Amino acid sequence: MRTRNSGDVTGTSTPFLRTTLGVLLLRIAIVVAVLVAWEMASGRLISKFWVSSPSAIFAVLRRWVADGSLWMHLEATVTAIGAGYVIGCGAGIAIGLLLGFLPRTQRVIAPFLSAFYSIPKIALAPLFVIAFGIGIESKICLVAVTVFFLVLFSTIDGIRDVDPDLIESLEIMGASRFEIATKLIIPAAKPWTFTGMRISVRYATTAAILGEVIAANRGIGFLIEYNSGQFNAAGVFAAVLILVLVGVVVTELLTRLERGSAPAVLPF
Repeated sequence: MRTRNSGDVTGTSTPFLRTTLGVLLLRIAIVVAVLVAWEMASGRLISKFWVSSPSAIFAVLRRWVADGSLWMHLEATVTAIGAGYVIGCGAGIAIGLLLGFLPRTQRVIAPFLSAFYSIPKIALAPLFVIAFGIGIESKICLVAVTVFFLVLFSTIDGIRDVDPDLIESLEIMGASRFEIATKLIIPAAKPWTFTGMRISVRYATTAAILGEVIAANRGIGFLIEYNSGQFNAAGVFAAVLILVLVGVVVTELLTRLERGSAPAVLPF
């Protein structure tokens, strides 16, 4: 009596979908199906006033590209996100490592960090506008503060997750504190840090858009606020689409960076 392995059935029935090209084509097919369904439903099942349509959205994007306004607004938002993200990640990793190696200091200031982190960012945005004006500086500060705490706590949790028995074993073997830190603790905490960095991409984008919605004269958030005030659903969807593409690109770059920089935990 012949038996069939369920794993073999899955592997032989849809081998193409297991390839990178197959997955990519399937994703494209899903996107195309959603766009076609949206286009067909717009104006027939749902009013265009509320959901617009893919054709109207792409028409708005073409107009923004043609007159050059898209690049001006995109540059402002990407600069705020990029600068704030780099500052927040750098400070979060540095202070997270410092507090991770100084647990007593961490216990002392932990309540203050938690209290400041619990403040809604929408409450901080007007304060940054008052302090730095409606220019890009206030958006960079808001993004940096948002990213800082996410990366900080992820780094601290990564260091805290290291097995203390393994650290003790290395100490018995004669490893110095520097070797333990650079060859065990930091590499072990790296996945946690990268997770915080990936998660913070969405929050960084949200913070930048929030700052632009509250007070700005350019940026994708300004486009969203302006078009929503004009009841232009196509313009709002077009601006949101740009944000989605920016977030996907940044997240993919971080994922590839993490995969390409994952050393062994104990290389010595």
